[in-house]
Amino acid sequence: MKGFLTVLGTLLIAMFLFGCQQSTGTDTPAVAVDNPENPYPPEEAIENGDVVDIFGEITNLDKFREFTKNFDAGVTDEIRITFYTVEGDPVFYNLNYDGNKIHYTYDDSQDGYASSDKGTQSTTCTEMTSKNTDLGIEYSLNDCSSSDIGKTYYFVIPE
Repeated sequence: MKGFLTVLGTLLIAMFLFGCQQSTGTDTPAVAVDNPENPYPPEEAIENGDVVDIFGEITNLDKFREFTKNFDAGVTDEIRITFYTVEGDPVFYNLNYDGNKIHYTYDDSQDGYASSDKGTQSTTCTEMTSKNTDLGIEYSLNDCSSSDIGKTYYFVIPE
């Protein structure tokens, strides 16, 4: 009986400690994101309507332009931008605009060379800005509830 109580006590303490851990970078209630499972080849991403970026070669760019137009007009919209790493792993940028804020989710969980804290992180931002650079038109998110997560969004349309 004493052994049973010891095991039960240990389990309860472990459950309490794991239950009190902080979330992995989500600072706001996230909009549900249903990213595809690995493997997710670029051809499938393109067919699914993702904006796909493979080393600056962008497919379905019209969907991104439509999203920015809707953002400027205050019209709800959502897109997924899928970047592919040198190794061919997908990294997802999900943007869900509710007419007021962009709910942004960054997901590098399928990147085999991502840092040890890889996974899904979310934030909410009120601004998306663009500027001309030597590389092309650079888009970024600003006024985010978590500036660290907001900084993970970087999208350039080469000219």
